Order: sequence, then C-alpha cells, then structure tokens
Amino acid sequence: MTNRLQAVIFDFDGVIADTVPLYYEATKKMALEIGVSFTREDNLRYQGVPRKVLIDDLVAQTDKVFTDKEKEMLGNRKSDYYKALIAEFTVENMLPGMYEFLKELREMGIKFGIASSSSNAPFLLERFGIRDWFDCIVDPHSLKKGKPDPEIFLTAADCLGIDYHECAAIEDGQAGLSGILQTPMFSVGIGQGDVFAKADWQVASTRELSAKTLLEKFNNR
Repeated sequence: MTNRLQAVIFDFDGVIADTVPLYYEATKKMALEIGVSFTREDNLRYQGVPRKVLIDDLVAQTDKVFTDKEKEMLGNRKSDYYKALIAEFTVENMLPGMYEFLKELREMGIKFGIASSSSNAPFLLERFGIRDWFDCIVDPHSLKKGKPDPEIFLTAADCLGIDYHECAAIEDGQAGLSGILQTPMFSVGIGQGDVFAKADWQVASTRELSAKTLLEKFNNR
C-alpha cells in the first residue's frame, strides 16, 4: 500500500521562527558572564541540543566548579535573556514563506506537530496567531533523550496518531536532522553541509518550501 502524507512535524527555531540569532545573543551574554567565549559557529553547532548539554559544556570550559543548582540558574538566566528578546515578536518574525507554506498544508488537511527542544514554541505560536493550527507540541522536558536522538520526532508522530511512514519532518539543525534520518519519516533539511545533503529534500532556505513540491517529493521518493 502506498503511504500518503498525513502529517508534518516541524522543528521550531530556525524553521518557523527567526530566533536563531537571538539564541546566540542570549547565550553569548550568559557565557561572557562566566568568562567563556561563544561564537556564531558554536550557536549553530548547539542548535536544537538540550539546554542542559549546552550549560554543562560551557561551564566545563571554566576553572570553576558549578553545582547542579548553579548550572540550573545559569540556564534560567540565559532563558530570561532570550524571553526578553522575543517578548514583542509578531507574525512578521516568522521565517520567509513559512506562513504561506503552513496555510497551504492546512488547507490540504495535513496535521501539524512541533518537535523542538525550545520551551517557548507555544508562546510564539500564540504571538503568530497560529497556535490552534498545531495538533501536538511535544514538551521537551518529558523526553528521556534530546536530539540527535529521534525520540522527539517519534513522540510527535505518536501524539498525532500518524504512522511514521506517513510523516514528513523539517529541520534546520544538524542534530535534529540526524535524528529524523534515524526514522522512516520523509526528511526535509534546511541548510548546507554533509548532513543536509542526506535529507530526502534539501533546501537552502524556507523560501523554497511549498506544499505542492513537498507532496510531489514525498510521493516520488
């Protein structure tokens, strides 16, 4: 039996919302406070990686010993910096073409899920006026493993009640795309590099996404 596309699972930061530069600003500010550098390249490498992993790696670069409580406080401080930056976001802060892409898919009856390590996705979807378009938003704190483990994508599909073979998943992070590639889902990678070249459909930016092309590539894979 031929599988048909029934659901699309989205990463959030860098796929739906133009937030990646803000994560860099917030993390860099916190990193400088503990005497550690944090570059834009670092930001891309940690994109989609759980916050705890990021904090553990940053404090490991210092000559100080941090308790679990202190590391939690650092993570919360970074999160507060980030929340201040996104407080006034509107639909204009969605990435190019994403609103139209989502609208096209929705009109086709496709279900939507969010598989993001960010806890701020529900807030921003409300700001964008599209929260009710999404049938499932995975709580990253409910997971045992973070990206590149595929757990978050499989959990989203299970939440939607859709067979993995009938899902597409979209990522702009190397860790996240590596996770999708471990599943039977149709993979869409937004970006350049070896990992992205392995995706079923690789695009340079969200501007290239269209419902028609996604369906064509899904059906012809």
